[in-house]
Amino acid sequence: MAERADLEDLRKEMARITLEITRLCGERLLLARKIGEAKSKMSIPIEDLKIEQELRIQALEICQSYGMDENFCLRLLGLLLDESKRVQKETLKLKS
Repeated sequence: MAERADLEDLRKEMARITLEITRLCGERLLLARKIGEAKSKMSIPIEDLKIEQELRIQALEICQSYGMDENFCLRLLGLLLDESKRVQKETLKLKS
């Protein structure tokens, strides 16, 4: 019975972390909107490959420290970056 209780505790913790990741993604998108507004005011492009590459390097370092699959980490980062760009483009359209 203790094993079943341990499993339930692990599942609850997994759910808590999943919901926290989702909440943090929401915060990230709020920041993306603000960044989009700032870029619009400064007339600079949405995409900044240098910033993306720096973030990619940092994310891979964290992934490696946890023994995570590199492809998973890059796909996850790609999703985050793509969604940020989508939100920034949407912000620019609303400003037009």
